Amino acid sequence: MAKLVIIRGNSGSGKSSLAKKLQAHYGQGTLLIAQDTVRRDMLKEKVEPGNLSIDLTESLAHFGYEHDLLVLVEGFYETDIYGHMLERLRTLFGPQTLAYYYDLTFEETVRRHQTRAKQEEFTPADMKRWWKDRDFLGWEEESFFRDEDSLEAAFERIVQDLEKIWNEAQEEELLCFCIKKVFHKLQINFEKNI
Repeated sequence: MAKLVIIRGNSGSGKSSLAKKLQAHYGQGTLLIAQDTVRRDMLKEKVEPGNLSIDLTESLAHFGYEHDLLVLVEGFYETDIYGHMLERLRTLFGPQTLAYYYDLTFEETVRRHQTRAKQEEFTPADMKRWWKDRDFLGWEEESFFRDEDSLEAAFERIVQDLEKIWNEAQEEELLCFCIKKVFHKLQINFEKNI
């Protein structure tokens, strides 16, 4: 059964590192959809309503759903531009959806950015210009990472959450199997008595 993990937050918060660590951990059967790759590298699109990366991201996630993959959607994904698309993905994947937001202070994102190999790609001034404070989806199941949450702590939390929904899905599949088996026996007994 396909699973969706959405990882959002401001630039420099650790989204890409976390998504890559998850993909390395789960390996084959994992589809990583990185907003920077889709929007900037593949399409050269600007962050604006109706940009082509919205549809391509959704199409890639649908591919993952149809092939029962673990789909990791990682990026800034501003709610005013990408929110409707993320809501459609939430509907598609249903209870197999996990959503996380890096609710960090600006200072913490700058500190984290300065530890990255890609720190030369943009400056703290750029980060301040792009900053969106507390850009939550507003979903009941949306979880948050704070300044004190390390990469390892965020990783462990998502792994535990995925394990929980995998176990719930397996229990549901087993229950459906048992119900079908009981129904089949009742049908056979009914046919014998006719």
